[in-house]
Amino acid sequence: MAKLRANAKLLENVRLVTDNGRGHNVVCDLSEAAGGTNTGPTPLELALMALAGCGVIIYADVCKNSKIDPGKIEIEVEAEKASKSPSLTGVTMKVNIASKARKALVEAAWRRTEAACPVLFVYKESVPVKVETQISGQ
Repeated sequence: MAKLRANAKLLENVRLVTDNGRGHNVVCDLSEAAGGTNTGPTPLELALMALAGCGVIIYADVCKNSKIDPGKIEIEVEAEKASKSPSLTGVTMKVNIASKARKALVEAAWRRTEAACPVLFVYKESVPVKVETQISGQ
C-alpha cells in the first residue's frame, strides 16, 4: 500500500508551510481580516483547490489513457460554511468541459473521473482519521 505524506510547520503568526515530502510546498495563511498576512490560501481553501485540481488532472489522465481529446476543462469549487463552524455544509463542483470529442465519450470520461478522483472520495465518504499527539518541551 502506498503512503502519501504531508507535513506542516508554523512559520510565524498564523502562516505555515506545508509540504508533500517530494520537494513541493505551499505557504498557507489567514486573511488579514482573520489576523493573518494573506500570503497564501487557508488550509481549507487549499483543500477546495485540491478537489478542483484532482478533477482536472484525473480527467486529463482518463482522456489520455482512453485516447480522447480532453479539450479544455475548468472546475470551480464552491463551499458553504457557517462563520463560526469548522464544518462545511455543502460543496458544489462546477465542471465546464469544451471538447471536440463526441459528447458521449466526454461524459463517460467524466464518469470515470468521478469514480477515480481520490480527493472527491475524501469529500464524499467518511475517511477515518487517527490523531496522535506528542507534546514535549522545546
